[in-house]
Amino acid sequence: MECEICGRTIKKGYLTRIEGAVLLLCESCAERGEIIRELKEEEVRHRHYTVKKGYIVEDFDRRIREARKKLKMDLRTLSRETRIPLKTLKLIERGEIYPTEEQATALEKVLGIELIEEEEVESGPSDVTITLGDVVRIR
Repeated sequence: MECEICGRTIKKGYLTRIEGAVLLLCESCAERGEIIRELKEEEVRHRHYTVKKGYIVEDFDRRIREARKKLKMDLRTLSRETRIPLKTLKLIERGEIYPTEEQATALEKVLGIELIEEEEVESGPSDVTITLGDVVRIR
């Protein structure tokens, strides 16, 4: 995974809030904002939009929260029915991490919503990678 500001490849990332946006950053860039928490290597690998079947919709957190509330289901019940740990489910619902393909599929089934857009998405490295640092002047 790459830092969303400078583009460096990172193994250990930091979930950081900068000007209201939550970003996955390297240690150096994370110092520029409020570090929410350190992510393990496994979590860094799973924080992405693309999955094998397509991509995770951008408003996944809102869709999950609204569907759960509409069904009058608490997080514990949803955790039990999807077999997603409660702590992970809380982070997903707050939009702090993206669900894995398996988690998204389980949530879709239980909540009756669509989280994975079925679309051909090229995966793998791109010739050009644009980061936030490429378009924003950092003070």
